[in-house]
Amino acid sequence: EGGGGGGYDPKPDKVFGVSFRTRPESSTGVPHVLEHSVLCGSRKYPSRDPFAHLLKGSLQTFLNAMTYPDRTVYPVASRNRADFRNLMDVYLDAVFHPRAVEEEGWWVLRQEGWRYDVVGGDDDGDEADGGVSLPGERRDFEYKGVVYSEMKGAYSDPEGLMDRVAQGLLFPDSPYRYDSGGDPAVIPTLT
Repeated sequence: EGGGGGGYDPKPDKVFGVSFRTRPESSTGVPHVLEHSVLCGSRKYPSRDPFAHLLKGSLQTFLNAMTYPDRTVYPVASRNRADFRNLMDVYLDAVFHPRAVEEEGWWVLRQEGWRYDVVGGDDDGDEADGGVSLPGERRDFEYKGVVYSEMKGAYSDPEGLMDRVAQGLLFPDSPYRYDSGGDPAVIPTLT
């Protein structure tokens, strides 16, 4: 029979990955923030979110980035040779020439790490004052940011919290005592 029914494709995936040792020195989440930040445009691909463009417009079979306790990896895979080479080019430029470290990339770390956002009020802009705070008016702020929000979700999982506490207790004198993804209580100390 052969034929490869049931969605089987006999062509093997072409797989590539870039990996960096990123041992944390605190639980501010620096490795995780950098993982996100390098995928926010690069020298050759200045798009604000080339990662999203690749997910939509590529023939990729796997496309991601992951932060582990001691390394950060950027793997890609595709069955199409031309697409695979393009994915490699985009990822290599992203990790070696990210916009986040350029002057025009100041917004990246605020978007991906943490920042203050104004809370409350009417966000539809229909207020009599046009949505602008008046002099002397009290405004409340809250923390925002992609990694900050992602880690708030991760820290709401009791099993994950137990894993992080156990890791800290098992490795008190090593970088593994820190959370490379970032502890939401510590991330805002990152400057």
